[in-house]
Amino acid sequence: MFVAAEPLIDYLRQLERQGQTHVHLDDRARKILRECYMRVKGGGQKSQAAPAPQNVLKEEAASICLSDVPAQATIQVAVATTEVLSNSLDGIKSQILVDAALKGLGSLREKLVFSEGDESADIMLVGEAPSYYDELKGTPFSGPAGKKMEAILKAMGIAREEVYMTNLVKYRPAMANQTTNTRRPNADEINASMRYLMAEISIVKPKVVIVLGATAAKALIGTEVPVKNMMGQFHKVAGVPVRATYHPSYLLHQEITPEKRAVWADMLDVMELLGMPISEKQRGYFKKK
Repeated sequence: MFVAAEPLIDYLRQLERQGQTHVHLDDRARKILRECYMRVKGGGQKSQAAPAPQNVLKEEAASICLSDVPAQATIQVAVATTEVLSNSLDGIKSQILVDAALKGLGSLREKLVFSEGDESADIMLVGEAPSYYDELKGTPFSGPAGKKMEAILKAMGIAREEVYMTNLVKYRPAMANQTTNTRRPNADEINASMRYLMAEISIVKPKVVIVLGATAAKALIGTEVPVKNMMGQFHKVAGVPVRATYHPSYLLHQEITPEKRAVWADMLDVMELLGMPISEKQRGYFKKK
């Protein structure tokens, strides 16, 4: 079981750009990194002093070098970032269910909302965290925001079932006296969840990721600028083009707005990136009359 080195290293560098200069390594993670180091140093031979646990390391992991990990130590991340994850979505889901770091936060609700859609989709949609409707149904992008997302996909000529939908944080963030309201995930919840999203990207291998909303966009792309400043261009995360745009919940009003035009411009660029046919009617959506 493993996650390729590139997404892991990319995630660590994102943490570094966000000002987090150290990750906490538990004993198991240290053994894994030590094994990687000894393989590189010894030309691929396994270390006799620190054998890897069964089904943890594969040859691809030997390309991780200790010099790739941010060095100065001031802040601890609440998870052992270097823990090797499953190479299947079902395995990732199982690991989330028993993740002590997530449960230990004490700030997330109990029902897991994992993902939905085509596990080999060209397009991956990433929101920030489950809503009341997501938790109720058990799938991401449910309720009014989900209907709006489906309408956007339909305008692109894509069915909901043809994309892969997930959230950065897989549990609904908890609040006092909570009913239908949902808050944005905090930094601890994001840090404890990011490795699972990176694993999903590595497993699904989408041709493009559309990240929806400021919280998820900032976490995945690794910048603190407003989402409107990230729009209109493709970013790269783990070698995959990423497009940041507004969350569909932000577009639920009826009138045509600059935000709706901006989202549709992003979708047209995604369609062009994927080589999808674009009609004149599609190009004319939301154009000022």
